[in-house]
Amino acid sequence: MKTNSTVAAGTNMTVEERIASFRYYSQKDKEEERRFGVSTVLKLYDPWRIRKVLFTSDVDGSSRLLLGKEGVEKHVLPLLGNNLAHECATREGGNVIIFDLDTRSEHRLVMKRWSTGSFVLTSNWVKELVSRRGLEKHDEIGMYWDPFNSRFYFSLLTKFRRN
Repeated sequence: MKTNSTVAAGTNMTVEERIASFRYYSQKDKEEERRFGVSTVLKLYDPWRIRKVLFTSDVDGSSRLLLGKEGVEKHVLPLLGNNLAHECATREGGNVIIFDLDTRSEHRLVMKRWSTGSFVLTSNWVKELVSRRGLEKHDEIGMYWDPFNSRFYFSLLTKFRRN
């Protein structure tokens, strides 16, 4: 017999059983919500428009972070403003501010387009972020451009664990 202290109000299930019943979202539930044009699925906001698992070339002496062309063109360039977007799309690049949310520190780097079409962050990438934060191959970072403060926000999302 279940004790009153563990039974969820208005049910014959324990709290644990009730929580477990919320884990599954059946195809029938999805179809019903689609038919009515609603959704009760909770989707948490993820601000990290640029996510990257770091490669050796991102953390070695190359002193640059390679960013994907599609991510920058879709999520960054439209928000930069005409002058900075034009500068960053050239081989000379434009000055950008990186705000490290984890350490609450600000860093100035240069974002530019390579001849391959990809974008890179240079000018002290290794000194300002890799060395200072101890970033290594396989760490996952996240970035997004904040148009209101005119800067990138940066965070170490996942630290790679070595066995």
